[in-house]
Amino acid sequence: MLIKRLWLGLFSIFFFSSLVVLALMPWYLTWILIFWGIVLILGVFTIQPILALYVLILSLPLINLSFTAGGFSLSLPEALGVLAVLAFFLQQLFFWARGQNPWSQIKWPLLLPFLLFLAAALISSLMGDYILFSFWYSLRWLLFFYLAYIFFPYNVIKNGDILRRAIIMLVISGLAIALMGVASLYYQDWYNAFFRVQPIAVFGVWPLGYNHNLIAEFLVIITFFVLALKYWYKSLRTRRFFDILFIFLLLVTVATFSRTAWIVLGLEIALYFVVDNFYIHARAWSSKQIIMMIVVGLLVLTPFIMRMDQLQESNTSSTENRWLLTQIAYTAFTVHPVFGYGPGMFVNLVEDNVRFGAKYGDPLDSHGVGQKVLAEMGAVGVLAFVFFLWSIFSQLILPLKKYQAEKELLLPLGVGALGGIAYQFFNTSYYKGKLWVPVAIALVAVALVTEKYRRREKK
Repeated sequence: MLIKRLWLGLFSIFFFSSLVVLALMPWYLTWILIFWGIVLILGVFTIQPILALYVLILSLPLINLSFTAGGFSLSLPEALGVLAVLAFFLQQLFFWARGQNPWSQIKWPLLLPFLLFLAAALISSLMGDYILFSFWYSLRWLLFFYLAYIFFPYNVIKNGDILRRAIIMLVISGLAIALMGVASLYYQDWYNAFFRVQPIAVFGVWPLGYNHNLIAEFLVIITFFVLALKYWYKSLRTRRFFDILFIFLLLVTVATFSRTAWIVLGLEIALYFVVDNFYIHARAWSSKQIIMMIVVGLLVLTPFIMRMDQLQESNTSSTENRWLLTQIAYTAFTVHPVFGYGPGMFVNLVEDNVRFGAKYGDPLDSHGVGQKVLAEMGAVGVLAFVFFLWSIFSQLILPLKKYQAEKELLLPLGVGALGGIAYQFFNTSYYKGKLWVPVAIALVAVALVTEKYRRREKK
């Protein structure tokens, strides 16, 4: 009730202030309405942070819906992330004002490895030529993705019911963009042009962006998250529905004809198979069984491989583009091998490359997080980032040996989250919520299982 009373008091102050401003300067009506919209959303999120989480999850693929003012831009998921984090800390502040101690309950997942990575970025900023720009870039992208997409979900998901609903929200979000991708086939020329699953415009707006990878990079995660829902639903009909949904999302992902998606799906399936059969259970497989699996896999994939081969005949420029970006990153590393050029400087490096400008025009950001960290933060950043990734891998995969009974939940979540990270070694969404929120959900699932087993041991 204290939260509601405080919000009521603030609401009254802001409301009467707005009336005064509106009476004196009526041309500010639009900004006043925007302000009150933000206040309303922030108030709702403060009272119900779980709702903020669900809304954030549903918005994750909508990265091309953005708000721009004065040269500063926020996508819809980023704007919601800002409001969600502010609302979370406001709620803790209100609890503290009521005499409670909420700060002791706050959890900081991956804190040490992330702080090392952030410290590497900040030191690199100080060693670069554009200190303020790189420093701001480190806070704007690195610190923000941790607070909004890892810290916030991890602290809001406090039990299995919230976890289950969060995964359902992710699946709904993934299914929606899959259906949009399938709908795109209707508008394509099947006879005279190469067709694939790709984003579409809705009332003249492209909410997902323009590239097929923006669908594929999310679906490689969500496809496996679907399997995790079988942990809660035991009826044969429901489990069969999830199997069908898994196959549907898998086929849609393959039908994007994204080379990266195919590579990542192969890695995910291999990781799932190896962890399940050799790490968790240590099953014995005969050479005949392995050969049969390979043959069946090749038979299923042959039509897609032939179709992909047709695409690559006319898509050599994409491969050459990525290779040139890799060369630019390596050259930058040789010049500044320890701390790099500073966070956010990769686009400048590409802009200074005459060959890239002559062949491709406008500069691009790195198409791969490895290129980006290598050029911008040097060896120190690479080591810190490798430690950060290893911490994620160890927390998601290593506990599966101990918690074998929870394999149906933890294994698909871990595989999907790691697959999303693998995708970003070839793409540009390395600091986006569509990557890190699923990682946070997978991490909190392990934490909840660990807590459940700890309570059992105490009994």
